[in-house]
Amino acid sequence: MAESRTRTRKTVESVERNEQRNVDSTVTRYESDQPTDRSVYGTRRQDSQLVFFDGQTPDRETARSGGVREQTRDALDRVRTMAAESGLEPDDLLRTTVYLAEMDELPAVKRAYAEFFDGQRPSRTVVGVSSLPNDAAVQIEATGVKR
Repeated sequence: MAESRTRTRKTVESVERNEQRNVDSTVTRYESDQPTDRSVYGTRRQDSQLVFFDGQTPDRETARSGGVREQTRDALDRVRTMAAESGLEPDDLLRTTVYLAEMDELPAVKRAYAEFFDGQRPSRTVVGVSSLPNDAAVQIEATGVKR
C-alpha cells in the first residue's frame, strides 16, 4: 500500500513539473516587461498572440487632483501607450479589469470608457478595493490580441 502511494505521489509530482515546464515554455518575456519610468508594471506576451498588461494607475498629480473620470482616462491612456509599444491599438484590447476604490464612482468610469473607446469597448470587470498605489481611485489591467 505504501509503495502504491509513493508511486502515485511521484507520478503526480512528475506531471506537475511537466505542466509547469510547459506553461513556462509558452511565455516569452520582453525588455518592456521590466519596470519603466512610466510604470512599475510590465507586459507579458504569450505565444497565443495574447498580450497581458499589468495594472496601470494615473500619474501622481492626476491621482491627487483629478476625479475618478480623469483618473480613469489617464489610466486608459497609460494602457494605450503600453499597447502601442506592443504593436496594438485600443481596438485590439479584448478585456479589462478595473479596480475601483469607491464602487459608487462606477458611473464616472463608464463615462470615461465611453469617451475613450470610439468603437467596440473591451469586456470589463469592476472590482471594489480598499486602496490602490499612489492613493489612486482606479487601476486598470488589460488583455489584448495581436492580429
